[in-house]
Amino acid sequence: MYPQFFSSLTKEIELKLRSTLLNCYENFNFYRRRFKESGVAYDDLASGPPAEIMSSLPLLDGDSLPELSSESISSIGNIVDMETSSGTTGDRKKRFISQTDDLSDHRLMAEMFRFCSINQNDRVVCLDTDPAYLMISFARALDLLGVEEVYNYAVGPDFRRELAKLPPLEPTTIFTVPSLLERSLAELEEFQKGPSGSVQKIVFLGERVPNALRTRLEKEWEVEVFSYYGAAETSSLGIECTAHEGIHLFTTHNLFEVTNKPPELVVTSLKQATLPLLRYKLGDLVDHIPSECRCGSSYPRVKVNGRVGDTFTIFGSDFHYESLLQSMYRDQNEIGFMQISITRTDRDVLTIVVPEEQRVNEKFLKQSLLKEQMELDFLVASRFVDLQFLYVDQEYFQSARKMKLVTDRRPRL
Repeated sequence: MYPQFFSSLTKEIELKLRSTLLNCYENFNFYRRRFKESGVAYDDLASGPPAEIMSSLPLLDGDSLPELSSESISSIGNIVDMETSSGTTGDRKKRFISQTDDLSDHRLMAEMFRFCSINQNDRVVCLDTDPAYLMISFARALDLLGVEEVYNYAVGPDFRRELAKLPPLEPTTIFTVPSLLERSLAELEEFQKGPSGSVQKIVFLGERVPNALRTRLEKEWEVEVFSYYGAAETSSLGIECTAHEGIHLFTTHNLFEVTNKPPELVVTSLKQATLPLLRYKLGDLVDHIPSECRCGSSYPRVKVNGRVGDTFTIFGSDFHYESLLQSMYRDQNEIGFMQISITRTDRDVLTIVVPEEQRVNEKFLKQSLLKEQMELDFLVASRFVDLQFLYVDQEYFQSARKMKLVTDRRPRL
């Protein structure tokens, strides 16, 4: 059975896929072993149906990356850059980038930013911490797009002093990560709600966007919020459109499929020669949105629900962070912050970490959570699970760029 790709395999896509398969065979011992184990010979890659060949290959995960990265730097020429993940939610991942891949990456980014209505009239500030390393690639792509101005703007702990120079730039668009914007929200809000407030769009990168933050920006700041989707292993993958009904995956550069359980997004690169990926599990849980988008684009859409590590099991029952979050805050005015910790004493202990301001709502949060999560309700009522709430300052959720949403500290059997 062929992989269930989100998009049809046109002749152009099949040619790109064949080129990727041949590149993998010719330059990577890792893939030659995989092909041999799957019964695929070089002649099959050169003349056989690419989709059928793909169906015989196993899925890859992050454990494959160290060997692939090492091979890429030794076998591929013109390495000009290296991209790494933060390492805060898992092992640090590295991707070495050739000059050709670098140009391809930035052209794709420019296409994506045009897709979310950024144009030559925009003045863009890429807001980062000091040193401003994360946003350099985005600034280069925005230059390719031909925006009026683009600035890399780095801030440190003194937001008020450092953001005081922002208003004269009159930005129409801000690129940043959610946690950084949250930590500088008061200073930026003072600017945005003043007479010189010019921001019309905010593009979030790198992290899940809290619903409360999105709602506040849309309703109080009256700005349009977009989520960019990418990974250190692949660079850009997709972006939210002006209809704001999911992430569009750009199938010009990658093929996408999804596993059955859990529904994890799988990518096969079509233009990434330096670190080609064949059926690589990204670790992101998604819902495929099969209907046509109101924006008119034919690019497939997904809703990104979180990381595979955000799923955990208690006595055979599967739970996912996003589902628990939505259930707990169902009857509140907005979706707030939450972190989950699972430990074990004489029974499993599920600790829900929330801001101190929610202490007065504990009874209602617990009722709402257990009302919708019937399996959890049974486990708690039967005393298989002890449900606890832990309260922390709001700053706890805003003090780092990324935090693990679910931490399972139970001993492994």
